[in-house]
Amino acid sequence: MIREKKIAEFMEEFASKSPTPGGGSAAALSGALGAVSTCMVASLTVGKDDYADVQEEMEELIDATTQLKEDYLDLVNEDMEVFGEYMDALQMPKETDEEKELRDKTMKKASIEATEVPFTMAKKSVDILKQAVIAAKKGNSHAVSDAGVGAIEAWAALEAAELNVNINLAFMSDEEYVAEKRKAMEELKAEAKELKEEVLKITNEKIG
Repeated sequence: MIREKKIAEFMEEFASKSPTPGGGSAAALSGALGAVSTCMVASLTVGKDDYADVQEEMEELIDATTQLKEDYLDLVNEDMEVFGEYMDALQMPKETDEEKELRDKTMKKASIEATEVPFTMAKKSVDILKQAVIAAKKGNSHAVSDAGVGAIEAWAALEAAELNVNINLAFMSDEEYVAEKRKAMEELKAEAKELKEEVLKITNEKIG
């Protein structure tokens, strides 16, 4: 899986005609990069005398972003798995009424799972951005640009995840689920945008 691959191998698979990894995996990888970039700021802060008053907070930030990185790597694998399940559902027979009913039921379940994975990525992007705000405000000022990079990567992950959510919703007939998920996605994006802009404002002000 993703942890066992070299970056070059992953990129080659991505560029090939193989259906996975795809856009969902790209979103998750961007999120993981956002997490580790934010973590880097805290790592460069811990142990510095000038930042003695934020040591505990930075250690907590390291723990949080390390876990987020792990979560995102898991989501790369989950994205590929749920896409495979959806493709399998598409290939199910549909000759009889019973077969059609089972296929429709299986596809609906697979579609929801394929939507929930990128939606989870979007939620975790917000979590990264919250950590990036702390890193930008209180972390080592010499590494503040990395907090900005973390925010940009997290925002990219969210926007990429949103596209994957939306393309799945476009083919769903459950209007209530679609409306609920679109509303939740809009709310996440609005929150994420504010956080991203806050991080970049702090970052650019400190850079000068």
